Amino acid sequence: MNWTESIEILNPLLVPPYLYIAGAILAFALLLILLVRRQPNKILAYQTENGRVMVCRSAIVELIRAFCEQLDGVAKPIVKIKVKGKTIHFDVHIQLKSGGRLRDIEQTLQVHLRQHLAENLGIEHLGQINIVATGLKCGLIEGPNPITNNEQVPTDALETHVPAEDNSTKSLREKLEQKLL
Repeated sequence: MNWTESIEILNPLLVPPYLYIAGAILAFALLLILLVRRQPNKILAYQTENGRVMVCRSAIVELIRAFCEQLDGVAKPIVKIKVKGKTIHFDVHIQLKSGGRLRDIEQTLQVHLRQHLAENLGIEHLGQINIVATGLKCGLIEGPNPITNNEQVPTDALETHVPAEDNSTKSLREKLEQKLL
């Protein structure tokens, strides 16, 4: 069977009713995939014999952001939460401020976030807490400024200005009138 024979066999299926059915099946399959991959709005913290205790994603994000803002070397935290089975994984994207050491910040964040998520919110099944440095927020440069330091700038460059003439607009008008005449 070659290419042209396969096209001839499939050619009767290209009528509108069959195309509509194929499109509906494809749309339904995409909808099912999106529903399966959707993350829950509330996360199971723990369960007792009386019932389940759920925590909103926004409460978890707020706790992590508040903790990150207390650290000196961290700016603009963004939190992503992934639930796989019963385990909750976190991706914390941060910008390092000038002078922030990533190893120290990573250790501090992971230890304290595990502690606070377990103690304050009661989350039992904590997975990975991934720290992602997304950028560096620089501060002012300390030390001598080469522009304002007189020893590094040649003095000839500083004295090359031309003094402005008195009544410079008046002299320009006179020159222009002479050219017009």
